[in-house]
Amino acid sequence: MSDSTPMMQQYTQIKSKHRDAIVFFRLGDFYEMFHKDAQEASKILGLTLTKRNGIPMCGIPYHASGAYVGRLLQAGKKIAVCEQTKLPEGGKGIAEREVVEVLTPGTVMEEDMLPGENNNYLVALSSPAPDYSDPLQQVYSFAALDVSTGELFLTSYSGPSAAAFLRREIYRYNPPEIVVQESMLEQVSEIAQYLKDSPEILLNRYPDWYFDSRTAAQRLRDLLGVAGLQSFGLAPDSPELHSASVLIDYAEDVTKHRISFLRELQVYKEHDAVSIDESSQKNLELTRNMRDGTRKYTLLDVIDQTQTPMGSRLLQRWLLRPLNSAPAILERQARVRGFYHSQLILSKAAELLGSIRDLDRLAARISLDKGHAKDLLSLGTSLSLSIELLDLLSGANLGGGVPEHSRQGLQEITALIENAIIENPSILLTEGRLIRPGYSPEVDEIRSLKENSRETLESYLSQERDQSGIQNLKLKYNKIIGYHLEVSKGQVSKVPEHFIRRQSLVNAERYTTERLGELESKITLASDRLIELERQCFIQVRQQVRQRVQDILEVSKLVAETDCIQSLARVATLRGYVAPELVEEVLLDIEGGRHPVVEAHLSHGEFVPNSLELSSKKGSTSGRFALITGPNMAGKSTYLRQNALITILAQIGSFVPADRAKIGICDKVFCRVGASDNLARGESTFLVEMNETALILRTATERSLIIMDEVGRGTSTQDGLSIAWAVSEYVLNTIKARTLFATHYHELTELSHPNLQNLSLQVDDEDGEIVFLRRVVPKASSNSYGIHVAQLAGIPRMVIERAQELLNHFDVPAFNPGKPGKQGSKPQKRLFDPLEEISLELKNIDIGTTTPLQALTILARFQESLKK
Repeated sequence: MSDSTPMMQQYTQIKSKHRDAIVFFRLGDFYEMFHKDAQEASKILGLTLTKRNGIPMCGIPYHASGAYVGRLLQAGKKIAVCEQTKLPEGGKGIAEREVVEVLTPGTVMEEDMLPGENNNYLVALSSPAPDYSDPLQQVYSFAALDVSTGELFLTSYSGPSAAAFLRREIYRYNPPEIVVQESMLEQVSEIAQYLKDSPEILLNRYPDWYFDSRTAAQRLRDLLGVAGLQSFGLAPDSPELHSASVLIDYAEDVTKHRISFLRELQVYKEHDAVSIDESSQKNLELTRNMRDGTRKYTLLDVIDQTQTPMGSRLLQRWLLRPLNSAPAILERQARVRGFYHSQLILSKAAELLGSIRDLDRLAARISLDKGHAKDLLSLGTSLSLSIELLDLLSGANLGGGVPEHSRQGLQEITALIENAIIENPSILLTEGRLIRPGYSPEVDEIRSLKENSRETLESYLSQERDQSGIQNLKLKYNKIIGYHLEVSKGQVSKVPEHFIRRQSLVNAERYTTERLGELESKITLASDRLIELERQCFIQVRQQVRQRVQDILEVSKLVAETDCIQSLARVATLRGYVAPELVEEVLLDIEGGRHPVVEAHLSHGEFVPNSLELSSKKGSTSGRFALITGPNMAGKSTYLRQNALITILAQIGSFVPADRAKIGICDKVFCRVGASDNLARGESTFLVEMNETALILRTATERSLIIMDEVGRGTSTQDGLSIAWAVSEYVLNTIKARTLFATHYHELTELSHPNLQNLSLQVDDEDGEIVFLRRVVPKASSNSYGIHVAQLAGIPRMVIERAQELLNHFDVPAFNPGKPGKQGSKPQKRLFDPLEEISLELKNIDIGTTTPLQALTILARFQESLKK
């Protein structure tokens, strides 16, 4: 094989049209990959890479391609499936081939390749007027479409934090594939770098002219079947349409189907829900943990008691966009309370939900003509259970029931499916076994002819046995020679003259006859006709079901919401959560609060609850700003996060892990805890920390909740303390938000402000034995107990003793910040006196191993230090 052979020329021509995809080139029973495609695929799939005439190649069996396709899509690859469409006549020449399907991570529809509990979003990023000369005025458009469920979300943004906004949206939707405007990548370096650092995302770059929003409004009106888009918050020139247009074009181009099954179009703005930036989503581990990116040990993992895939996906969206409207929160909370106080209904609802399949994705596959007979059966059963569930809730005043305009149509299609499809149908339309007896008279007639032919064949075989005297004569069938008579070698002498030999085996001979040939023709015609009739009947049934897709999606939405509500009620019951009081005042009052995730995974002992009051209300003994000091191991980080998580739970309408909670509604939640190097982006730990801090200081409001841990720790002590002090003052005096500010800089406790309160984690250090009690107390800590923590970690005793000796020796000058603006020009003080530093280094010099040249170098350094 070489690139000059006719087959490789054919491959090259096909590959030239799909340069951005791995081409699955069908050769017999295998999909072969060549050149760079083979090199990439072999690494991802763990295949052996071979070479033939210098061409790298690898292959997979076509009948087992599904698992391989899934792994390539997961790795962010696009696949072009090239099939043999026509075999050469007379066995000469090469087969005709063409790409019959393109698979991409963001448009895949196959059930076994989709994450059941997660959405599979295709995202588009663009700018309607790509000028970029004034970043503050530049408008950005963002769209997310889940082709497998029919959900489309649109938003736009302009302002100084556009890059942070886009990063947050990308992280929240977690798309495997993005379509992006090329000029954005060239001009918005932060987004370009962010996407470059995400190789698992398939990135499709398109020029500006491809993003044409002039017809987008009409396209959406057609898809949604509405006269106007004003009810969705869209005008003809809305910037959101810019990315929506290209998203729909791309999805339809890849799938080769019209996206006519939009279940939901949601246009939202920054202020429509609680804003949780990318870093805070990560730090709070709402839906993905920081260890391996899965949902294990996350808040979602704890509260997700949903029974359906669409319920689980909806709950995830609730968690990442909590409500910020008191009426909406209270309405949802009331529904949770209704289930909470109706345990029998709650149990029955969970039982019914557990048998309902993924209605969204079933409807989407049927709309795209990809639904098979088993999909229809699952749909019929699930719709019947959904109607039963919604009727149950309606009767108990826990829900609105099935919309009357949908009920009759849904009952008709469930009856149609039950009457038309057999119990255990074939998945393939080319195998028959689809239509139930009694549904189609024509199918019944042909099926009867086929089944009676078996009796005819048995009668014919019996006749030949009697006439030939070959009692062990057998009638068999295979795909190569069709029906045939098989005679053992010992009986060949009895074969009559009208037998025509077809095949010789080791132990037998195979024959046919003119009469057997005639019977085979009739049977084959009947079989082929039956398969074709069943296929036509099935397609007609599927088309009738497709006409009711919008009704199916409407019921699916109601079922998903019910599933989320019952999930929150079950969690509240199982874990002893209480209904919080939601108020418009700027306060946070939690009594006996617990960390929901830590509590759920505690292997021994009981979680130590802690209270918190952040309020500047008259009569309150606390302020809005809590300064928390003390050692990390005492439970400081747990305390910080638990209060943010309790707030988020309250604002999705959930009960919360506390004895009592009164929560003022937040507009934004920030959580800056810890940081790690982002070397790929050229960002140190300190720069990451400062970027996150800057975002908080720029965008937080008085109604926000701010969690900050160890601000300033990534630089020198004096620099870090100065930054932490200035940030604290800015939050206290300018932003005035509810804030939990944890620090190791004990000097900050000297801050004086009516809105500041000092908190610390209680430590029992009697008799030299230190015990962290994990209780928050209203006072500042006098010690970070760092050496004790080091001892617990197993640091060698010699090191611990030396550290204690140095701690006793050091005398750090007191920090005096003075008034704002008065200290900026003074040089920064050194932490230790130079003579003390020289003295310490001299004590540790080994004179016996120090050369004269090294001694002179050390002396010169000491001299230079004293000059400074």
